[in-house]
Amino acid sequence: MSDMLMPKLSDTMEEGTVLKWLKADGEAVAKGEPLVEIETDKATMTVDAPESGTLRIIAAEGDVRDVGAPIAAIGDAGATGVIEVPDAPTQEIEAVTQAAAEAAEPGARQGAGPAPQETQDEAQGIPTAEDGTASSIAAAFTPADVGATSPQVAASPLARTIAARAGLDLATIRGTGPGGRIVKADVEAAIAGAPGVAPAAASPAPSAVPSPAMPVAAPAPPPPPSAVPLEAWPAGRRTPLTRLQRTISTRMDQANAIPDFTLERDVDTTALAAARADLRVALPEQNRPSVNDFVIRAVAMAARERPDMVSRLEGQEFVVPDGVDVGVAVSVPGGLIVPVIRDADSKGVPAIAAEVRNLAGRGRAGELRPDELEGSVITVTNLGMFGIDRFHAVINPGEAAILAVGRAVPKPVVVDGHVVVRDVMTLSLSVDHRVAYGAEAATFLGRVAELLEHPAALLV
Repeated sequence: MSDMLMPKLSDTMEEGTVLKWLKADGEAVAKGEPLVEIETDKATMTVDAPESGTLRIIAAEGDVRDVGAPIAAIGDAGATGVIEVPDAPTQEIEAVTQAAAEAAEPGARQGAGPAPQETQDEAQGIPTAEDGTASSIAAAFTPADVGATSPQVAASPLARTIAARAGLDLATIRGTGPGGRIVKADVEAAIAGAPGVAPAAASPAPSAVPSPAMPVAAPAPPPPPSAVPLEAWPAGRRTPLTRLQRTISTRMDQANAIPDFTLERDVDTTALAAARADLRVALPEQNRPSVNDFVIRAVAMAARERPDMVSRLEGQEFVVPDGVDVGVAVSVPGGLIVPVIRDADSKGVPAIAAEVRNLAGRGRAGELRPDELEGSVITVTNLGMFGIDRFHAVINPGEAAILAVGRAVPKPVVVDGHVVVRDVMTLSLSVDHRVAYGAEAATFLGRVAELLEHPAALLV
């Protein structure tokens, strides 16, 4: 038998997690057949069988292995040798199930609210989660749906694994992910017996079933994030970092070494709002742009004119990128992903709008490839949908700048000597001072503002 090794699925991957085996131990597999789902530091990927033969699993679901370490063996059915398959849950799953079980014990503090729901502020930007995740930049993942226990139920692989360890039936859990998909937080809440989640084997007593004439009260809406009681976070609680959070932590350590400065500029977006309203009438829903889509287009056009602002520093050299690939910060539960709009300077605003929606949706479903999360030369991050007027974002390591976008609000401004009310939005450009200096950054930010104040230029 020959070993199947943990593959290197991205440039930055050092280890991977076995999320789901698509074939059982001892089952025959064919070369090229989808075999295992691997979680990297950027995404979840399906890896095919490297050869035909009988599968002998070495790394159990949830196990973390370094790149190049054996995760399975494939060979003849009659091959000898004993391969031990770990059956212990991973540290993360153990911690999740233990913490949730402790929370469910009598006398434990209750009051944990339902998992954050996802919302979309079409006027301001891309879909985000209600948890208000800070705009630190990192590649991330959300596991893809796979068939396991209750295959008809949409659930992430990690959620399936945790549920299986806890002996929960996924069919009894209400999903809060996109399209009702069950995610890790839903399983944690079910284990802890949180309100709003159907308990296992929950079946109403005959007397509890309302008759057709009996009025049924509508369920109370979930509380906003600020209403989650402090009892949901008991003193001394310990929660292991997820792979996404570990990745963010590492990249923020790298970002801390970047000598940066930030420039701010107010932009009159009154004309932009009118142009966007016209496009919403003329375009199909998937192509209707948000303010953020216009910003992406403006940043890309300005970067095409000023390649020095998107160059990267390699040793003692500046390297000009081959194209203007703009990263878009998208909030996901527990962190961020930064999908990339390739050649954004050559795409119209409606095309950018459709691509952002597609990437954001597939990112939350764990369907993005690692190459769709790599190679951006500048990032746009928007917190305007959270009511934020202005903020300074952290530069994504490997890039020279990041543009932070606040909300557009009516303000009194002077136009032709008269005070009028206009929609004003603040842009904050953080720049790597080793790559660009104040004058260059000010010129770049001024060009972005000019394009946004004259949106017809963005539609050519």
